[in-house]
Amino acid sequence: MKLSDFCRCYTNAADDNLVKDMIEWFESDDEAKTVTANRDTRKDLQKWVPVGTTLYNRIEQVKRKTLDLYLDEFPYVYKGSKQLVSEETKIQRTDTQGGGFHNFHSEISHYKNIRRVLVWTLYLNDIPENEGETEFLLEKIKIQPKKGMMCIFPASFPWQHRGNPVHIYNKYISTGWWLFPEEGRMD
Repeated sequence: MKLSDFCRCYTNAADDNLVKDMIEWFESDDEAKTVTANRDTRKDLQKWVPVGTTLYNRIEQVKRKTLDLYLDEFPYVYKGSKQLVSEETKIQRTDTQGGGFHNFHSEISHYKNIRRVLVWTLYLNDIPENEGETEFLLEKIKIQPKKGMMCIFPASFPWQHRGNPVHIYNKYISTGWWLFPEEGRMD
């Protein structure tokens, strides 16, 4: 079995209207929690969709639908008595000419993010071939961004990945994690 066997992409997970609304919200909402990453290793703009808003709920439906498809195929991901949770929904824009986070990394890197079990990424626009891919280190897998496609993969270290640079168009994604829920004592 290969690592790529656990990466799944669901085409047309989000319809064109939702994708358009997400990008419009991103470009127009000045009140959202916003981080402008501007360091040697990362340059992008990130905004968090407010929980409970209509947009958040629409995105949550897509996230839950694709998670259910993933768990139907891989039911052993979580066997607890509750459901996996995704507490945040972030939208980010990677600009051409130097934007992005191009270092290979995994989504579990220390005890503060140990609850992360799966990564989800929803691509909000098409990117030309040979740029902007999500690339995985160990198998040299490259996922080409396609508008409306949702990808899910494990968060642990074998799935180290990065976003490759974009040169022609800015890249928009929504991304986050599925977390193990608080379960209480395991006696």
